[in-house]
This record gives sequence, structure tokens and C-alpha cells, in this order.
Amino acid sequence: MEQEIMNKSTAIEISEIRQGQELLSDVVSLFVDLLGAAGASTSMIGHAMSYALSHVAETNTHAKFTELGSLQRDCMEVMCAWRRDPRWVDEHGEPKRLERAAGTSSFRELCALSGCTHPWPDILAALLEFGAVALDEDQFVVSKTPTFLLTRVDEGGRLATDGLLKQLEGYLRVLHRNVLSISGSAKPRFERACTVSVALELEPIFDQLVRTRGQTFVDSVDEWLERNAKRESASGRYVELGAGAYFIHLGECARRRRRPTSRE
Repeated sequence: MEQEIMNKSTAIEISEIRQGQELLSDVVSLFVDLLGAAGASTSMIGHAMSYALSHVAETNTHAKFTELGSLQRDCMEVMCAWRRDPRWVDEHGEPKRLERAAGTSSFRELCALSGCTHPWPDILAALLEFGAVALDEDQFVVSKTPTFLLTRVDEGGRLATDGLLKQLEGYLRVLHRNVLSISGSAKPRFERACTVSVALELEPIFDQLVRTRGQTFVDSVDEWLERNAKRESASGRYVELGAGAYFIHLGECARRRRRPTSRE
């Protein structure tokens, strides 16, 4: 029996790696395709890839390739409900401390009301492992972050690799489609970004601005998607849609000099 369990575990791990490899291949293919469309030669791309791979081997950060699959959706539903539903926030609008399973204000009940398909202990274990939640001194479950995709990898934490790759794939697909739209082969998708050099001291203020407004934007889009996810398709066909917002930091630079106006 023990050997059978080990074989089953190994088979699942191999399957996860295979699925992860396919997703990784898609992301790299999209990226290389975009570089080629931007005018980079095959030799230039090959040299850049070799250089990047040599530096990856030198890093000290090690994270197991972790594929959450459908468990990721349950984790997202729980974290979203915990921040948005009045039943699960305190008087300051922050996620409440929750008992694990006892009472109506428990993590178990939160998972049930969020419509999760996986057992609540599995969801809790995943969120604990990824640093999205923690247990306080009274063994209550407390929320640590609105997301669980990225965590303290350099401190021995974990990273949801499939979630990270899907984030990259989603953005690269938009860029890829918009590049193709130049030839008239596809209608461009919405894609905007802006950067300006400002005083270094303004960085924390800008960070808070993006966090607040970006979270509000993503929440509003997510709520719309959740409402419409219940609708049946007349054609029987479905498509996965979404939108994202992110913070851009291109590093320290020289101050941008603006050309004086006629009044100056």
C-alpha cells in the first residue's frame, strides 16, 4: 500500500511538471516571437537566452515547481471574499481573525460560503505554505496579503509557478495580439502603461497610489467577471477573460529634462 501511494504521488508530480513545461514553453515562445517581431535576430535572441540561463544557474533562490491547478481558484475565491464580504471584515474594513473550524466565523465556513470545491484543510495548508495567511498565538487564521502568487521565495517560502506563468502568458498574449494587429490580422486589445522619472522620495507615495487604485480597479473587474460567470452561453462556447494592473519600477535614472515653454 505504501509503495502504491508513493507511485501515485510520483505520477502526479510528473504530470504537474509536464503541464508546467507546456505552459513554460508557451510563455517562452510568445516572448521569442515578440522579440523577433521587434527586429531581434535569431543569433541575438540565442545569445540573450544563453546569458540569462547562465545567470539563473548562479542564483541562490530555489523554489519547487508548484502547480496548484484548480486549487488556485479556490484560494483566490477565499482571499477575495475575506476582503470584500462585510461578514468577514472587522470594524476597520480589514479581514477578521478566524478560527479554523469552530463557529460561524471560521475559516471552514469562509471556504464553504466561497463555493470552494476542495476541502478547507487543503486550502488552508496551501495558503499557509505560500505565506498568504498565518496562525497567530491563539491559533486563529489571519490574512497576511491580498494575493498568494508571489511570496518569500528567498526566505524559504513557496511560489505558485503556474500562477506566475499564467500572469506572464496573459500579458504576453496581449502584446502578441497587438503586434499582429499592425498587419491587420487581429483587432488590438487594450494595453496601456506610463513611466516618468520623478524624485526618489516619491516612490513610496506612488507605490501606495498604485496599490489603492490598482486594487480597486482589479476588484471591480473581478466582481463583474464573477457575476457574469454564472451566465450560460447560448453557443455553448466559453472563454477565460481578465484584466490586470501592475507597478512599474525601471530603476534609478538621470532626471528627465523638459524643454522650457515659451512662457519660461
